[in-house]
Amino acid sequence: MSLLPFETIPDPMTDLSVRLPLARVRRDVRRSGLLPFTDLKATSLVSIVAGAPISGSWWGHPAGQLIYQVGEALDSDPDLEVVKLWRGKLTLIHRRLWPALLRIGRSRSEWQLSGIENASLLLLHHVNRTGSIRSDRFPPTLLLETAAIRGIVRDLERRLLVFTRSVHTSTGAHALEAESWNAWNARVGGAPYSGSVLAAELAFENAARRLTPAVDPRKLFPWGRTRGQVLLPS
Repeated sequence: MSLLPFETIPDPMTDLSVRLPLARVRRDVRRSGLLPFTDLKATSLVSIVAGAPISGSWWGHPAGQLIYQVGEALDSDPDLEVVKLWRGKLTLIHRRLWPALLRIGRSRSEWQLSGIENASLLLLHHVNRTGSIRSDRFPPTLLLETAAIRGIVRDLERRLLVFTRSVHTSTGAHALEAESWNAWNARVGGAPYSGSVLAAELAFENAARRLTPAVDPRKLFPWGRTRGQVLLPS
């Protein structure tokens, strides 16, 4: 996840203080299908590791380094992906929900396209055609301002039109990569989803309902109350 550059990171396989919350997080993700990284009202990675929800940034919390270590250990878990989904924040998603995630991401629903800028559409077309794009390897032929790349990618990420992740560069820095859903699915070997977009959305809402039974789960996800679809050539 590369969330915070702490200097000393014990091996999670040998450090008991990391292994115990790591096992709990994995268990809860398997059980529910998803888990927010942090949330004040629902069980989250942060609340599991810290023992209670943390208001505001967790970086300066006494459990901050342990939270980071657990997040880093989960980064290589083949059964988990991290997507900005739950309240627009980082969310751990178990493999069994990946087909539904793919169905939603490729749906071209109304909420994904409403108010989208031409620059975002241009970059989306490029990503769908080439498979991926990185913020440090941006082709000049797209005629987009380099300084605006991250903002455009974040816009596509917010709309679930691409899958994004942070990648290490040869210089030791981090670059933001946007990947098409087709390329992502080929990379992770995901299974096809035979249901409708509505069924895929409900799969996530039902998973969320188990974590926050008193909250309307639709309000936790970007599709909200919008159910219509607008088709867009990819």
